Amino acid sequence: MDSELRELDALLEYLVKHNAEHAGEIMELAVRAKGLGRTPVYEDLVRGVDLLNSSNERLKAALAGLRA
Repeated sequence: MDSELRELDALLEYLVKHNAEHAGEIMELAVRAKGLGRTPVYEDLVRGVDLLNSSNERLKAALAGLRA
């Protein structure tokens, strides 16, 4: 694997991990919002986490394709 491919691989791997961490943090915020009685905010945050997780699946697929 040449240096550009290695760099792309490393960046994609980082993004996958980074996004997963953010998804967890956002879910914590969602739980806090729900505890404050802000159910619509909770629902929006949970939907955002779902979308982030879906996006991360595409990044994982791209990473797997890069490594194939």
